[in-house]
Amino acid sequence: MKLPNFACLLCQQYSDHPVCEYCKTDTCFLAKGGYKDNLLTYPQIRRQFRHSGYDNLYACGEYQWPFTDLVHNMKFHRCLTSARILADWFVEFCIHEDTLLPDCLLPVPVHFRRFMHRRFNQAAVIARHISNQIDRPVYHDWACRKGGKTQHKLSRSQRLLNLRRAFSTSIPHDVHHVAIIDDVMTTGVTADVLAKQLRAHQPALIIDIWVMALTTCNPLIQRTRCAD
Repeated sequence: MKLPNFACLLCQQYSDHPVCEYCKTDTCFLAKGGYKDNLLTYPQIRRQFRHSGYDNLYACGEYQWPFTDLVHNMKFHRCLTSARILADWFVEFCIHEDTLLPDCLLPVPVHFRRFMHRRFNQAAVIARHISNQIDRPVYHDWACRKGGKTQHKLSRSQRLLNLRRAFSTSIPHDVHHVAIIDDVMTTGVTADVLAKQLRAHQPALIIDIWVMALTTCNPLIQRTRCAD
């Protein structure tokens, strides 16, 4: 028998769901702010992220509360329930009946040192939860990280230089449409480099980027609009 949670992960108030309805209602989802489907069709988003290698970008929200809390708890406190919440929200707000689903999901590989410290890849955990809901396989060995520094402390130009030779990629030739999965997109460089490597082998490949949150230079949604 499934027992209630009794407390919301975000506000710590009574809740029979991991995130209470009050916190979910107060969350600024991009879809509710008018940003739907492929986010690259919006100039204010497209110009903030490197995107020459992939076709479509989908995200749940901006990297602000509660996404910051959920991602932080997942990465640094091993709260894998956060991964399920993020995956559930992504499916609810980013995937619709007419969405062209990919053939497979490709989680971004985590740096080896971070994997040894955390003992899990947060992108792979999120991808597994999404996979269970949309019935698409997850390919875990599609990209191998060969080295390089961790990305979060590097500038945009440093990230690009660091990543150019950081990965080797490979997917089956009968795959025609993929979705690269990650928790947060900061500059788009990692996704773009991975996408370009895939496209170098399969030029006709359709490549989506599915992330839970975007780190934007300028806010896309004002918090005063969230409760509308």
